[in-house]
Amino acid sequence: MNKVFLSIFAIAFFALFAVSQKALADTVCQPIYGGGQTCVQVGNILVNKTVKNPQTGAFVDNLNINDPKLLPLSTVTFQITVTNTGSGNLSKITVKDTLPSFVTFVSGPGSFDRNTKVLTFEVSNLGAGQSQTFTLEAKTVEENKLPQDQGIVCVVNQVLATSDSNQSSDNSQFCIEKPVVAPVTKGGLKVFPAPTVVTTPPTGPEMLSLIGLIPAGGLGFLLRRKARK
Repeated sequence: MNKVFLSIFAIAFFALFAVSQKALADTVCQPIYGGGQTCVQVGNILVNKTVKNPQTGAFVDNLNINDPKLLPLSTVTFQITVTNTGSGNLSKITVKDTLPSFVTFVSGPGSFDRNTKVLTFEVSNLGAGQSQTFTLEAKTVEENKLPQDQGIVCVVNQVLATSDSNQSSDNSQFCIEKPVVAPVTKGGLKVFPAPTVVTTPPTGPEMLSLIGLIPAGGLGFLLRRKARK
């Protein structure tokens, strides 16, 4: 009786362990800015998408709205890492990376469809536990192509890797910020407003007629004194 009980317990334990391991291998969740999360991983393949921080140069999962931002016409660099998490060889893995709005393709492996903005490439014969990393470069659009009513625009880059029944996807977010307009300067110096002009009484040629009356007044005064004597 004890042997039967131990056997049932052992079977149940290993079954629970196997289900737990499968659940861990099948599901990987990552939050998305603005709410929600992406949870897609089926089988023995894992893809990880990172974006380069424009200030530190380090590759991170996401650049949120409070992180360093890219300017218009800036280069944005991504890394895509594909990992075989299983115990067998994966002969062919197809990777599809979809660029978001407000960026244009610059370089990357495989072929790029400009109509769908999808980059497609393949990874061949990836052994158990092995990883391969690929670099993708894009450029942000001109300032006049960004939304006029937004100073900062955040977008999400998506990647999907498939191999037979294995599938994995990941997202990477970054933000584009319009440059701040600097104050108008002249000759490198800040322009100050014109000083207020205070109006003063006129002292020009129109005063000559008054000056000319001074000798005449003096002569009249002398004639009056002489007449009284």
